[in-house]
Amino acid sequence: MYNLAKIKVLGEELPIARYLLKKLRDKNTSLSEFRKAMSNAGKILAIESSRELMWRQEKVITPLNQEAVELELINQPLLVGILGAALPLMEGFIDIYPDAPIGLVAAKRNEIYGSINIDIYYKRLPERYDEIAYLIDPMLATGKTMDKVIDELYKRGIKKIIIASVISSKPGINYLLSLYDNLVIYSLSIDNNLDDNFFIIPGLGDAGDRGLGIEPH
Repeated sequence: MYNLAKIKVLGEELPIARYLLKKLRDKNTSLSEFRKAMSNAGKILAIESSRELMWRQEKVITPLNQEAVELELINQPLLVGILGAALPLMEGFIDIYPDAPIGLVAAKRNEIYGSINIDIYYKRLPERYDEIAYLIDPMLATGKTMDKVIDELYKRGIKKIIIASVISSKPGINYLLSLYDNLVIYSLSIDNNLDDNFFIIPGLGDAGDRGLGIEPH
């Protein structure tokens, strides 16, 4: 049973999220349409999860010389993307938080005897960041890659991690929540299972291949 305070499934609340999922799941969606839908999904995830950030009230003067009190971010979140699948999704986050610093991590998964080992072979992260971080990856499948990145972020002083995914799997969510207490997961959908190659099903296929427009050789 999930801790519902830690998991927000936007497809259960927002029809536009289901519309984007239709585009992203459809194998006939073109590259440009896929990228646009993924970027828009990033915007929705960024906006809906803004309640997890720290805000302060600030006074402004309108063009009518009237005072209004609105909100300003206390600190910018760190946007951490897992390469290369996260790039189109991160575009949406950058549109919403244009002043936010960006971190990038690249990982390779090695399948050995029906299990997965993860190697991080590139990381560009701040030495220290004592604020909130988004961990952005369109697919939360096994959770093993995110586990490695979460460990790296906590080593750098991150106070809270918000996972932002388009589709998450039940096994991946269970795995992460069994390891960490201070996570919040925002996803457009939760799918039940993984196939023998550890892809989410029904899922949307390989988000990296579809978003980048090339298949690795």
